[in-house]
Amino acid sequence: MNFRRTLVSAALVAAVISPAAVFSAAPAFAESAPAAQTRQDGASIAALEKAAADAAKAYDAAVAAEAVEQARCEAFMNDSQPYLGTYETAKAAAEKAAGVKAAADKELAAATAATAKLDDPALTDDERVAILTRLHKATEAAKAADAAATTAANAKTAARGALDDARVDVARKLGTAQTAVKTTAAAKAAADRALAEARAAAAQQPAAGTDPAPAVEQPPAAVTPAVPATSVTPVTGTTAGGTVAKVSTTSGTSGTAKTGTGSGTSTTSAVSGSTTELAETGSNPATPYLALSAGIAVSLGAAALYVSRRKAGQSA
Repeated sequence: MNFRRTLVSAALVAAVISPAAVFSAAPAFAESAPAAQTRQDGASIAALEKAAADAAKAYDAAVAAEAVEQARCEAFMNDSQPYLGTYETAKAAAEKAAGVKAAADKELAAATAATAKLDDPALTDDERVAILTRLHKATEAAKAADAAATTAANAKTAARGALDDARVDVARKLGTAQTAVKTTAAAKAAADRALAEARAAAAQQPAAGTDPAPAVEQPPAAVTPAVPATSVTPVTGTTAGGTVAKVSTTSGTSGTAKTGTGSGTSTTSAVSGSTTELAETGSNPATPYLALSAGIAVSLGAAALYVSRRKAGQSA
């Protein structure tokens, strides 16, 4: 009998404590979520602000570099020194060498034509020597002029190539600077857009330490241990000895964890929706399991009380 009373008392204590533990644990799980989210959002916005500032600095530097390269390119195209001067000098030298070569070739042709008189018997030996000497000098002069003209022409070609390469290099540097401006501008726009979106999202969330909306705290529902309800129905009967009054008793259990008044067996459901969505309200996903355990404890306590009352009635 004592063991039975101990078991019943333990079941009742578990039935009373379990719902209170569930309702007190759920707010505790929900308190840390907004604060953690606020800290995370603040860190993200700070990082995005730094990224946007860095992107703006890179863009400004690229714009400044483009301006420098643009001015340098325009100045070089207008007066490509020293390359242009070198080319003009080489060009003048090549033209002069070409003129010297033309004159030497003309003299060589005349000296060669004069050799036709060597067969004239009327020529003296001195005249023959003079014709041959002239031919020899014209030949040597034509060779030298041809070599000089070739060298001058090569120098002119090299100077022209250097001038063109310098102009291409200046234009290439300007193109690189312009590409850098486009790249940094795109990066700056992306960083500014990400920062604006983060700030807009943070503005829609409540500030740390404040509630999104004032809520009225509801006191926890009163928990009443199950008390068997007994109804007395008088029944009269006639025996040989006279009229005998009989009393018929009917036992029942009242629902636990219910607000309000009522008799008989009643069950109130307090959980609705999917348990997988509890994170949206800030509660812990383990809350449904705690509630289920509390319900089982309540049911066990009610069953134990019912059995105890029934046995006590039968013993009486």
